[in-house]
Amino acid sequence: MSSRSKQPLAFHNVVVEVTQACHHRCLHCYNFWREERAPIRDPATLSRAEILEIIRKVRRDTPSLEQVALSGGEPLLRPDLPEIASDLAREGLNVVVITSGTLLNDERLQRFPPNTVFEFTLFSIDAKLHDQIAGRPGTFAKVIRGIQCAGRHNFQLAMACVINRLNAHDVLQTIELGIALKAQAVLFNRINLSRSTLPLADQLVPSAKQLTEALDAAEEAARLYGISVAVSVPIPPCIIDISRYQHLHFGWCPRGGDGAYYTIGYDGLVRPCNHSSVVLGDLRKESFAQIVRRESTQKFWQPIPLECRTCQHPLRDSCGGGCLAAGHECYGSGEQMDPFIAHCLSATPAKQSISISRSKSPS
Repeated sequence: MSSRSKQPLAFHNVVVEVTQACHHRCLHCYNFWREERAPIRDPATLSRAEILEIIRKVRRDTPSLEQVALSGGEPLLRPDLPEIASDLAREGLNVVVITSGTLLNDERLQRFPPNTVFEFTLFSIDAKLHDQIAGRPGTFAKVIRGIQCAGRHNFQLAMACVINRLNAHDVLQTIELGIALKAQAVLFNRINLSRSTLPLADQLVPSAKQLTEALDAAEEAARLYGISVAVSVPIPPCIIDISRYQHLHFGWCPRGGDGAYYTIGYDGLVRPCNHSSVVLGDLRKESFAQIVRRESTQKFWQPIPLECRTCQHPLRDSCGGGCLAAGHECYGSGEQMDPFIAHCLSATPAKQSISISRSKSPS
């Protein structure tokens, strides 16, 4: 056994998708199961006890683990989510619940540990547009009520906004609404494409001009209100000169490094991240270290898109061609460039609002 294989892993975060079920049908949703979600009580779903044991297993290999994000689907569809969060909090871990916010109420919130962070999604200050993006009428009003309730209970709140062609124009006002709802941080996430959303790319991906204007608005919000704004989905520098933004925190794909957020599915299967459908191993049968260190996992992170290998930009090594998983999901190979790049650079600014129809009704 090599000395490296004996050393503990150094990851700080892990994501657990407690369910695939969701009562929304967001236009931009990249989950690979979006059309065929496993129901809440699917027999393969990890129980509360199994989730705790799996996280303990991960922590034995990763003593630096600090935070567990509970995601989905919509995690609040699980009746035992507050108890799952409490189990993890008693282990000394920080718990983040990634949610639409629509199912938060006094009864549920009273059962969560007090240090839980709720990361809620807010697509627009325009209720009609928000609901169009969420794929369900009445969502906006329910988000506002749910997050106001969480604020009254003094939970920590973070607002996530997925920026697309439809909502890129009202970023500042949307962030201001989030701040009014007591959000203490903002995640600016540009749309990330998958195989199912790629056919809608021309309708959903903002142009470089629109994306620039959205980033300008986020910069203004961070400057005016002193709120932390993280641009957590990579925006390659071949699209926009990110050096002009002094108040935004830009992130890059960690490619399996210490900042990676390996994702554990509802069934215990480990994937590289929440955007990827690639199964690396089964935590019900293997250790986390075995899964992360095996050769096939390491190979997943290695490809660099052909177009990016001769790039001379100072941020080339950080960028690596954008989202590795997006290229893999859309084209079957990490050697293909993140499709967002080409669509963003070729898009022209929208002159009017866009109506996008869906072939299937929300589940």
